[in-house]
Amino acid sequence: MNSEHKRAIGRRGFNTLALGAGAGVALGSYEARAQSAAYQADLDALVKAAKAEGELVCYVSQTENVARRVHDAFTAKYGIKISFARFDSVPLQQRYSSEAQAGTFAASLVTLAGGADDFVKMCVEKGWMEPISELDVPMLKHKMFPEKMNRGRAAIIQISPWMLAYNTDKVKKEDLPKTWMDLTHPRWKGEVLISDPNISDAYIDFFALLQDRFGNAFFDALRPNIRKQGGPVQAGQALGAGEGSFHPPEVVAQVMGVKSKGGPVDAHMLDYTTGVQIQVMLTTRKLAKHHNAAKLLANYMMSEEGNQVFNADPGAFTVYDTSKLPKEYEPPKAGTSARRAEIAKLLGF
Repeated sequence: MNSEHKRAIGRRGFNTLALGAGAGVALGSYEARAQSAAYQADLDALVKAAKAEGELVCYVSQTENVARRVHDAFTAKYGIKISFARFDSVPLQQRYSSEAQAGTFAASLVTLAGGADDFVKMCVEKGWMEPISELDVPMLKHKMFPEKMNRGRAAIIQISPWMLAYNTDKVKKEDLPKTWMDLTHPRWKGEVLISDPNISDAYIDFFALLQDRFGNAFFDALRPNIRKQGGPVQAGQALGAGEGSFHPPEVVAQVMGVKSKGGPVDAHMLDYTTGVQIQVMLTTRKLAKHHNAAKLLANYMMSEEGNQVFNADPGAFTVYDTSKLPKEYEPPKAGTSARRAEIAKLLGF
């Protein structure tokens, strides 16, 4: 075979490869367009059904400013009004459960952080809620939502790592703890503000993490440094007023709320932590008063657009990019709510 013949064969081979690659790109593009068209058709049908319902009642655990921001954006986009009631996680679970037992389901959609896995499992078993993955929510049906954030019964829509809030007038940056164990140093006696862990299982997630790593000795050493608080709002105000040097754990959004009002506070990230992972869950379709509107809001918060709105505060991570989470971040473990009484006692509550 002469060199010219080899070159000709090489050109034909290259052209065949190029044609194959082009066909692959075209096929991929076609599949993407088909998926987009099918998604849009399902979304349009859901929007029509949701608008016929006209409104939606939700129980939420995210801060008021987040709920209001999502409400405004969703209502502007779809014309559907949301009425929401905000609770800490334990009162939310108690409110929903008591209404469900009475056969009244005011809320068609719930967002919950602490104890979410255990709560939604119980609600599904009782027939109060339906697994979100079985409800034909378009983002899930068409596999457009990050698979690892779909828990089956519910879907994660926010990750906010637990951080250490501190008073900037009382603590210099060079004195900030390197690990959570540093909070047990005698120099911080009476300076560590702790919110009542009984109000939210998200706090139990955090302290269970520390118990698993440091043992009960951590709490024995920490108790002399603790100044008990009723809840995160009270603790944030006390921190800003200089009644303590630290408030663990805290999320950035809460810290920024105090800071925006002139409080000398800031947030410090430690490598080893867990976080608030808010999940969205839906009342079963046979019992929900506004089932389609609930599905539409869930779909919106799971979309890239809506998830950006939900996670617009500093320190809140969209589920589409978790690359900047702390180095040793660990998701909350299921079942930690069963340790509530033990951890509350270890903290002196």
